[in-house]
Amino acid sequence: MRVGLVRHFEVKRGFPRRWLTARELQQWRVEYEESSIIPKPVDLGVIPWQRCLCSDADRAVQTAQAIHQGPIVPLAALREVTVQEYGTGRLRLPPVGWRLLTRLAWAWDHPSQRESRRVFFGNLKTVVQEHLQPLREDLLVVSHGGLMWFLRKELIRLGYRGPNFMLAENGKLYVFERTEQAERG
Repeated sequence: MRVGLVRHFEVKRGFPRRWLTARELQQWRVEYEESSIIPKPVDLGVIPWQRCLCSDADRAVQTAQAIHQGPIVPLAALREVTVQEYGTGRLRLPPVGWRLLTRLAWAWDHPSQRESRRVFFGNLKTVVQEHLQPLREDLLVVSHGGLMWFLRKELIRLGYRGPNFMLAENGKLYVFERTEQAERG
């Protein structure tokens, strides 16, 4: 059995280029969520993907519809990490600074991010238990870069082999195949 991971297409609302406050960053996130995608050709290889799961975010659903002709099941559990706003007052940082700060707060379980972490890992566990462990057919999953990194780790834990990536490219297929030994065990 194979699992194909695809990160949604690039979003037209690009990343900000100026220094922002936390409030301005939240406004940009709202605009990003509402933005349309930039479709591109995706090579799905010769694998006949029987099913497709995708995040229920518009950009992931639109990507899945563009690349998969069969049934598509949108799941809230495949949404990306939700970083909660935390009080930083008038602090202004460049986008890369906010990205680093929010990732550290999320990864180190800052009190402002605890609920977000709990929900995210609960969702990941649900996807693995309900869709990946009882896998009976080749499955395509369209989601987000951060979630794909954690999903890749779970696939490896379940005995799949596939490519390594830190941040998946938009609209690129990453194929994971379960070894025969893992299927028997």
